[in-house]
Formats: sequence, structure tokens, C-alpha cells
Amino acid sequence: MLSIILLILKIIGITLLIILGILLLLIAVVLFVPVRYRVKVEHGDAFALDGCVSWLFHLVHARIDQTGKNRRIWIRILGFLIYDSERPVKKSVKKERMTIKRSDDKSGADIIDDEIPEAEEDKPDIKHPEKTAEKIKEEKADIKNEAEVNDIDRAIDNENKDNDGFLLRKYKKVKNRIKDFFQRIKRKLMNFIQKLLNIKHKISLILDFMRDDINREGFRHTYNSIKKLLKHILPRKIKSRLIFGTGDPCSTGQLLGVLGILYGIYGDNLQITPDFENKICIGSHYAKGRIRIWTILIIVIKLLLDKRFKELKMNYQLLKEAL
Repeated sequence: MLSIILLILKIIGITLLIILGILLLLIAVVLFVPVRYRVKVEHGDAFALDGCVSWLFHLVHARIDQTGKNRRIWIRILGFLIYDSERPVKKSVKKERMTIKRSDDKSGADIIDDEIPEAEEDKPDIKHPEKTAEKIKEEKADIKNEAEVNDIDRAIDNENKDNDGFLLRKYKKVKNRIKDFFQRIKRKLMNFIQKLLNIKHKISLILDFMRDDINREGFRHTYNSIKKLLKHILPRKIKSRLIFGTGDPCSTGQLLGVLGILYGIYGDNLQITPDFENKICIGSHYAKGRIRIWTILIIVIKLLLDKRFKELKMNYQLLKEAL
């Protein structure tokens, strides 16, 4: 019985080791087997592009081919075609059932408006005491006299207001306009001065950040890491032939000076011929390279774990908060 249990455990252990070995092998293949790429471009009278990306002895293969406006992209995995831009896409036609409900029954019943009862005259709820005819006449006379006096007073007040209030309103209006004008100028000047002070303060903070020795070391290390990364990603083999001209001798010469930087990287593999008279751009270019994930990971991890980069990142966060 014990020997059977040990045999089962042995089989399980061997199986786990095999699975672990396969996983480690797959991880090693992904990390160390490079992704290879190749690009060929021709331009001038017509444009042509031929490029491909492959991995693990072309087990994964992608390619693009373009001539003029005709472009084709296809991807193969283990020799099977996974995607082809020229392959027609099957469109699934869905039949939709539309049910139209028509209401033929129309209610022909006439709408009978409710009869609105006639409004009854409001009846007085309060019963006034009886008054004699003389008292009623006296009250009417008093009301007329008071109304005439009030009308006269209002007319006098309106005349005074029209005469004196017009000048006062004009004076206040002009005064408020002048006051608002100077206040707007004052606010604009204060805002402008405050903006200048803020800009000066930000510039001083940025200059202090750039002049700091720790930050300079961080910049230098970051620049070297990016340089290594680009050197690994950029093509290892390149051949280029270019004839160009902008139609202006001055701008053509300036562009030639910029393109001359590439001579220090690829040397004689570049053939650049300027045309100082005509506007032209004809050439053919070929580039080939590879990218290994392990190398990129090593460069990035070294950069992130470096003390100088951490201090630079921390100081940058402080500068960002201060700005």
C-alpha cells in the first residue's frame, strides 16, 4: 500500500516538474527569442511598401504589402492564415420581423362637453348696517376731497422729481461709469503683475531643478538608458538612397545638415544626394533589425531601480506640486 502511494506521489511530482519545465521553457523562449522585422520602402513616381515581422522561426508571421493605394495585411500563426485584409468578410444577415398594428376601430363617439353652470353673482356675505342718505353724501364728499388732494400732491412730487432727480441720476451714472473704468484698469494691472510674478517664480523653480547636481546625474543616467534602448530597437542593418530637394537652396542645405547626423550612426550605408534647383524626393530604403524582450526588460528595470532615477522622479513630483 505504501509503495502505491509513493508511486502516485512520484508520478504527480514528475508531472509537476514537466509542467514547470514547459512553463520555464516558454518564458525563456518569449524573453530570449527576438522579434525580427524587415522594411523596404520605395517612393518617387509611385509608392511601394514591403514589410514583415516574424517570431520563433516564422511560427508567428505578419506582413504588409502596399503598391500605390492597394494594401494587403495578413497574419499567420503556425502556418495557418489568421487574418487577411483582402479576404471578404462574411456578413450575417438578420431577418427582422416587423409587426404593424393598425387600429381600424375608430371611436366615433361624440364628445359631449359638460355643461358649465352659469356663474352666479357673488352675494355679499356681510350685512352692513343701514345708513341715512345724508351720511352717505358726506362720506362721498370726503372721499372726493381726499382724492383731489392726493392727486395734487402726487403731481407736485412728480414735478420736483423730474426737475431735481434728472440731474442727480445723470451725475450718479457718470460717477459710477468713471469709477468702474478705473477699477477695471486697476484689476487688470494687478492681474498682469501677479501673472508676471508667478511666471518669474515658476522659471526660478525650474532653473533650480535643472541646476541641481542630483537631478543632473538623474538626467544623465536616464539619457544613457534611453540611448541604449533606442540602439537596441533601431535597425541593425540599413541601406538608403535618397535624392531630395525643396526648390529652395537655403532650406535644402538646412535639411541636408539635419540628415547628416545619420551619417554618424550608419556611415556609408546612406547615400543622400541634394538637388538645390528642383523640388524632388526620390529614394529607396531598406531596414532590418530585431528586438529582444529580455534586453528591454533589463534596461528598464535597471533604470527604475537606480537611486539617481528615483531621486530625479521624487524631485520632479515636488516641482510639479510647487508649480
